[in-house]
Amino acid sequence: PLMKARALWLAFLIICAARPSAADDFAAPVSGHAGVTDFDLLKLLVADLKATGKDEAVGHKVVPFQHIEGKDSTGEPSQEIKLRPLDVATMKIPGDDSRIVLLVDIGQQEGFVAEANLLALFSLTPTPKLLDVVEVGQDRTTVFVEKSRPLMLAPKTPLILVESGHNDSDEDFTSTEMIFVRDDRFQLIDAFSTLDVQLCAYKHTQTPSYAVVPDAGPYAALHVSVLQRVSPSHENCGQDRARPRRVATYQAIYRWDDRRQAFVTLSRQLKDLGKENAKPL
Repeated sequence: PLMKARALWLAFLIICAARPSAADDFAAPVSGHAGVTDFDLLKLLVADLKATGKDEAVGHKVVPFQHIEGKDSTGEPSQEIKLRPLDVATMKIPGDDSRIVLLVDIGQQEGFVAEANLLALFSLTPTPKLLDVVEVGQDRTTVFVEKSRPLMLAPKTPLILVESGHNDSDEDFTSTEMIFVRDDRFQLIDAFSTLDVQLCAYKHTQTPSYAVVPDAGPYAALHVSVLQRVSPSHENCGQDRARPRRVATYQAIYRWDDRRQAFVTLSRQLKDLGKENAKPL
């Protein structure tokens, strides 16, 4: 099973540290496609993108896009888009070298706390082509989860997990979008939120895991489970109120519905979890 990073912001720093920061990272060829670079792909997203220095490119003309969760979530891009190699994460499609997915941070939109992050699908052969692009950012930091070893819903169809979140004092807020590609278009399976809390009196964690289950139809079923643990510290924490020990599991199974042409679930447990997390602690 895939496990959520405990602190999303720390995971982002680790990812950044692991990626080279030199400008020639944009010029490095895409694996298996010697004549194609990340910069070539990014120019299909930002038409007037130009290198402006050692490790930066700037543009203004981004392609039209909408948020994967609907028009009401879509924001306007910033007037000037500055990109660095650290702002781009790549996910290969297992079993299909002709496709590649990029997660691109195009910066903070005016009036929004969240960074704008575009999820883009490219065809690499015979020449690079942008097939689809959607916005996926929901918070300050957005990252791929398990991009190197994704679960497969069908041949050449990985489960794409995108997490957005922020760390606020003793709390880690995370929103997870479950996405897949069908007919060269991104399609949302569902989204849910989790909350981790570390206080003197207790520790509260919510850890998601994912599994695919063989099913009739073109796609495997997706089982999503969130394990919640509340562990009291038994320390003298003054006015910090302790909570009793608790272990609970919230889960849902998503199956492909041919009539709706979408993954559906009969469970409301993940929705209930989101409502619970929205309440004051």
